[in-house]
Amino acid sequence: MYIKIKAIRITQPLSDFFVFTMKAKHLLDLCFTDPIRYKADGELTGSQRKLDEERRLKSITKYVNSKDLALPNSIVIAANYNEEGFVEENETLRWKFEKIDEELYEISIPENKRLASVIDGQHRLFSFREASLERLETDLLVSAYFDLPLPLQAFIFATINYNQKPVSKSYAMEQFGYYLETNKPETWTPELLGVFFSRKMNLDQDSIFFNRIKVAPQDSQNLLTLDQKELDWKISMSTSVFGIIKLFTNNAKRDADTMGFYDFELRRRMLLKKINDKSVLREYYLEGNDVLIYTIINNFFIAVSEQLIKPSSSTSFIKKTTGISALFKLLEFLLKEYLSLKDIRVDLFREKIAPLTEIDFSDTFFQVPSSSGTSKIYNTMLVKLGHKDILSIINEEDRINISKLTKKN
Repeated sequence: MYIKIKAIRITQPLSDFFVFTMKAKHLLDLCFTDPIRYKADGELTGSQRKLDEERRLKSITKYVNSKDLALPNSIVIAANYNEEGFVEENETLRWKFEKIDEELYEISIPENKRLASVIDGQHRLFSFREASLERLETDLLVSAYFDLPLPLQAFIFATINYNQKPVSKSYAMEQFGYYLETNKPETWTPELLGVFFSRKMNLDQDSIFFNRIKVAPQDSQNLLTLDQKELDWKISMSTSVFGIIKLFTNNAKRDADTMGFYDFELRRRMLLKKINDKSVLREYYLEGNDVLIYTIINNFFIAVSEQLIKPSSSTSFIKKTTGISALFKLLEFLLKEYLSLKDIRVDLFREKIAPLTEIDFSDTFFQVPSSSGTSKIYNTMLVKLGHKDILSIINEEDRINISKLTKKN
């Protein structure tokens, strides 16, 4: 069951977002906050401020129940995140949006699924938990970002609260202020390094991603900035960040929580050394060898651009979100196979992906929602390269289509 709600789309330099109203009782069922805390076994978890239950929440609840209630400021949320801190990939659970006329969009939201992290306004929202039944019917203004990487969620929080008394400047800057320019690289969590690389690729004229990465929902196809209108393809910031960080972490939230246990001046990547993580570029991340990681990514995509992207048609799915996500997965796979060769030259990647030039990536077989489309493209590439047995693909329709697409010309 889905909640259908009308929304207005707002375009700003950092990212587009949607504005709408929702009953407090419904928003409570959809949102969560993840405060920093200790589990019973002593492990630190969480990444947000702890709710001030005794003082602030009770005070706001009293105000909520009063006859003078007025909450004109919006609750800022990030949609499509689960409570474990990962982007929700299940298409049946994800929040979706669709344009219905020149000014309005319709957002479809799965009922009773907590897939929206509160960026700002958590005390205002959760004060309604103890409010009267009448007040639970109150309309709240909501600003919703889709698929916004966690570092940018934190950046928005810091930006909003930097000069607000309830949040100290040091807390906003150090705990939530993911300012790359002021933090030493050795303190960067995997997600922050992913944001850094994405920004660098977007600004690097020698990168195939130059001016093609935008902070936008994963499945959006129509978010163009003025200087991107002439480009035939682009990807969202979240697609880039999550593709990159999977090369050196299998749990970015765990890594951030572990580093967050230490005072800011003591945080170092090597604090994660004891964690059992077999990600292919993990050791390079821990050692701070960011130049090598960036070079590997850049060299791979130079080969990809020459052989797959530039020669492709405008309808090719290889240069859409699904295709780029699949290519990041392919890079991870190839590195597991060939990193021991100590060869990261563009020529090596050209050689390894050359058979993929025979695949028609504009085939309608790939025209499916994000996670499913990524899997179809990735499996097709692995079969073509001889790394996956066609008989291991369970879905019969997929097996037939992949067999047709990978048949030698």
